[in-house]
Amino acid sequence: MNYYYYLTAAGKQISESLQQQFGGVLRGKEEFTDATLAQDFRSAELLVFVLATGIAVRKLAPLLQTKCTDPAVLVVSQDRRYVISLLSGHLGGANDWTRKIAAFLHAEPVITTATDLQGQLAFDEVAKNNHLAIENISVLKQISGALLNGKSIWLQSDLPVTGTEQYPQISFSEQANSAGKVVISDRTQTRLETLPTLYLRPKDLVIGVGCKKSIPFVHLETCFLSFLETYQYACDSIKAMATISRKQAEPAILQLCETYHIPLQIVPDADIRACGNLFEASAFVQQVTGLPSVSEACSYLAAGKGTILTRKVKYAGVTLAASRCELQPIVL
Repeated sequence: MNYYYYLTAAGKQISESLQQQFGGVLRGKEEFTDATLAQDFRSAELLVFVLATGIAVRKLAPLLQTKCTDPAVLVVSQDRRYVISLLSGHLGGANDWTRKIAAFLHAEPVITTATDLQGQLAFDEVAKNNHLAIENISVLKQISGALLNGKSIWLQSDLPVTGTEQYPQISFSEQANSAGKVVISDRTQTRLETLPTLYLRPKDLVIGVGCKKSIPFVHLETCFLSFLETYQYACDSIKAMATISRKQAEPAILQLCETYHIPLQIVPDADIRACGNLFEASAFVQQVTGLPSVSEACSYLAAGKGTILTRKVKYAGVTLAASRCELQPIVL
């Protein structure tokens, strides 16, 4: 949701034109309260302040958390001359919104992120544009700093990458002046990294899950973490957990998804039956659920009939399986 804050008649006019063009909610002077702003800040995709930058900064300061979660924040000058990208330029999309709104208002976009000013690649923007999770964002500033200082970055990706010809400092092997490394992978295999390494995780894994009724959450979580460790899958790469309709309200599964912020996808029984003999059938599962397979079939189907990575892995009262969705190449 977009929110537009204003304090004057001129600000209202601009805010109304932005609302008509881009949608969202208007907030006038009477709604410019700490409580309302805090609520909007938590739910917003974009906050636009058509007022003085200093007012916006002072109001927002207590609400700031991290660039991974803070929304995009813009300031528009009341004379329509400037649109300023104030917060979350890359991950939040504020820089893109600044360009878009500035074009609409025929204003000048003001973007101060160093990588944009020097025409350098910003890997937080690469992550956002390609739906990659940043596993260790603390390393991002080292990677960006290296690029700004003219150093080389070693890029290692399990997915095809396009656009590297625009950025001569990006190489697919270690160079003499390599000052950092970026890994794009859903795997967590241990490597002895000698360079600062940023891990970007594609959202391409679907974990199918089956379990006995009323299985304890602690046990299911232990099985889940053991599964990821054994097969070296990154938790940040999990696009969804998948199970059958009769397990959609299973407390342990719901708690697991909530704890690790993973969406739960329910696979229709008819789709599983349509798989025929593709997966190993279990007489016990057939008797209890009326289906030949749960975890394997669910992971495969929820991944769009993607690549099967594991067959059914059995734990006490729990089965897990993994499949990988097909993804487009990474665009720099």
